[in-house]
Amino acid sequence: MANVEVIARAQVRPGQLEGFKGQAAEILRLTREEDTQTLRCDWFVSENGTDCEVHEMFPGEQGLAAHKMHTMEATARLFRDYASDHRSTLYGEVSETFLNLVKDRMGAAPDVFSFLQGLDAEAAVLPPPIRASASTAATGGAGPLEVHAHLRVRPGRLEQFKAQVAELMRVTREEDTETVRYDWFINPDGTICEVHEAYLSGQGLMDHNAHIMSARGMLFEQSAYDHRMAAFGPVSPELRELGRKHAGGIAVYTFLQGLGTAATVQV
Repeated sequence: MANVEVIARAQVRPGQLEGFKGQAAEILRLTREEDTQTLRCDWFVSENGTDCEVHEMFPGEQGLAAHKMHTMEATARLFRDYASDHRSTLYGEVSETFLNLVKDRMGAAPDVFSFLQGLDAEAAVLPPPIRASASTAATGGAGPLEVHAHLRVRPGRLEQFKAQVAELMRVTREEDTETVRYDWFINPDGTICEVHEAYLSGQGLMDHNAHIMSARGMLFEQSAYDHRMAAFGPVSPELRELGRKHAGGIAVYTFLQGLGTAATVQV
């Protein structure tokens, strides 16, 4: 079964960043001690400390359900005392029964994106572990980097969009050397796409950008628009300029906490 990925987003309450971090640590403790199917649970915070994203991955919906049960009370306290504006998006295949269960408990079902294409044609993969360190800061972002891109499909251009994505995948496979993830997901009505990327270093993203420039230009010229980007990990000034040039800027998140024993990239 293909992996199920979850991205949970939240805002940190004013003045509560340290309490937020402490409660995140408690959720991670429970995850380590009680979960048996959690592949990933990495927490990232924006540069100004106001926004958080949690990137999770499970081998299927049962692992996700078990994780939510184990961390339910700790998560409730997080949003009672330290956080607000809880939103989640699922990437992968989940059953209607599972979505209905979530809707009954949470009041609304999360958005779900289906796997479209990736370097691994079967399923989404885990990115390399991102860890903050003095060495990566000193080298201007020379460490593993995760990037998420958001874009919209032009009306009536979905099949053309998919064909151009396949061309981007071909170029990436043939020319990139530091790209370890390049997974494309699409929403049910084929209007919104998200791309989850990971690189061994920021230079890997720079190289990838150079390789796909022509094919990506055609994608946005003919079948896509509204390009936005977020980076998770060390970002150099050159990468910030790249984001400004191609996506009107780039939101940057730094690694906060994670399981600490992240699995290697599955290929």
